[in-house]
Amino acid sequence: MPSYELTCDACGLSFEVALQRFLREEDRVCPGCAGTSCTQRLGGFVTARARRDDPAPRVTGFAGRGCGCAPGRHAH
Repeated sequence: MPSYELTCDACGLSFEVALQRFLREEDRVCPGCAGTSCTQRLGGFVTARARRDDPAPRVTGFAGRGCGCAPGRHAH
């Protein structure tokens, strides 16, 4: 599922929007001030799929530095 990282040009709030489609202009609304001028930042992606020998989903993906996910476990 794509995850879009945005920064509001009006108030500077950084936020994330997760959608099952491409980001549209109407999705660029700041949750803090309702501003509609938001700049997209380089983000990442996450996928979940089961391995053949393990029915439980395994989460894999890429995230930019400083995402707060499992420090030291990123493949950059």
